[in-house]
Amino acid sequence: HTNQCYGRDHSKAFGLNRPVLCSGTIVGTRTGINRFLSVLVYEFHANNQKPNKQCRSPDTTDQWTMNYLYYSGRFGKISKTETLPWGTGPVNTVGKPCIDNRQKPNHSAKDIVQFDSETGLILNNYETEDSLARIAPVVHQYDRCIAWALKMLHEAEFFKTVNYRVEDLDPLPWKT
Repeated sequence: HTNQCYGRDHSKAFGLNRPVLCSGTIVGTRTGINRFLSVLVYEFHANNQKPNKQCRSPDTTDQWTMNYLYYSGRFGKISKTETLPWGTGPVNTVGKPCIDNRQKPNHSAKDIVQFDSETGLILNNYETEDSLARIAPVVHQYDRCIAWALKMLHEAEFFKTVNYRVEDLDPLPWKT
């Protein structure tokens, strides 16, 4: 996604084996988030001036632009930030396992998502049993897998006690 905007060699600066960071789960101090948003918005404005239409909004994505900026050090010193591996921490992003279900041949990585056998809630795979984050405090992108997410949410004992109807939520449109 970033080759057309930044060239083929841009990824050599940070290596190919780095995790893809999710721009929907950024957490930080007020100063840090202000800096993050300022750099990201500036980059979108700069990309919108490029002759290649794929570099401009809405064709370019915040996800890939943010990853480019992060790994090229444009947000500041990488040593002063922390990334958490998937399946740990305060946010569990489940969109990728669901999206793989749309690929051909039909395959889902849904098997990497773990559910608590008693509550039906989504677990962080790599948190220990005694961790406060073992049950994922926040599940991000569940709307990408609305079919099995709704089933899971309906069956979860926790949600049976909450005055909340999941089916009243409108899933976000997904551009394929």
